[in-house]
Amino acid sequence: MEPALDYSFPGLTGDMERLRPALALALETAGWTAPDEVAIFNLACGRADETGVLLETAAPRATRRFYLGIDIRAAEIREARARWSPARRPADEIEFRHGDASLRMDGLPDFDLVFLRHQNFWTDAPVWTRIFRHAIGRMKADGLLMITSYFDHEHELATACLMDLGLHRLAELTNPRTRPLDDAPGKSVDRRIAVFGAGGLRSGGGRVIV
Repeated sequence: MEPALDYSFPGLTGDMERLRPALALALETAGWTAPDEVAIFNLACGRADETGVLLETAAPRATRRFYLGIDIRAAEIREARARWSPARRPADEIEFRHGDASLRMDGLPDFDLVFLRHQNFWTDAPVWTRIFRHAIGRMKADGLLMITSYFDHEHELATACLMDLGLHRLAELTNPRTRPLDDAPGKSVDRRIAVFGAGGLRSGGGRVIV
C-alpha cells in the first residue's frame, strides 16, 4: 500500500523501511498469526505514517482488514485521512477519528492488534496508564498490543506499567538501525519495540537484536 500524499518530513520513508523488518520480527517472535479478517487499532496515531507498513507487515494476506486510528490532534487526523483513505484496498476499511484515547472508548469493536508508536509514557504517567488500560480493554482475548519507544528508560517504564496492568511480554527488541534524533540524548526513532498479550500465545520476554 502506497500513501496518497508525500510524507510531511524528509527521511520518513527511510524510517518506515527500517521499521518494517523490526515489526515483522517482533510479531513473529510473539507468535502472531493474522486472522483472515483482521482488526487493527492504531492508538494515538498522529499522522499515522506507519499505516501502510503496519498493514503490510501484520496482515498482508488477510481478505478483509479493518484499521482504525485515533489521535487527540485534529490536524494530524486530517492529514492521515487525506493520505491513507484513498490508498486502501477495496476490501479494506481504513478510518481515522479525532478523539482522546485517555477517555473510555465505548462503541468500538475488539481488536486483534493494538499499536502505539512512540508512546510518551513519562510525559504524563497517569494519562498514559489510562490510555494503556483502555487499549487493553479493546483487545480480543488472544489479541496483541505493540509499542515502540524513543528512549530506553521510558520504554522500560511503559513496559512495567503494561505488565502491572496484567499483560505478558511476548517479544522485546532493540533496533540497531534506529535513526538518532538530536533534540534529546539517547533518543532515536523506534529505538525499542515490545509486544504484549493477555496470555497464552507464547511465553517470552527475552531481547531479540534486530
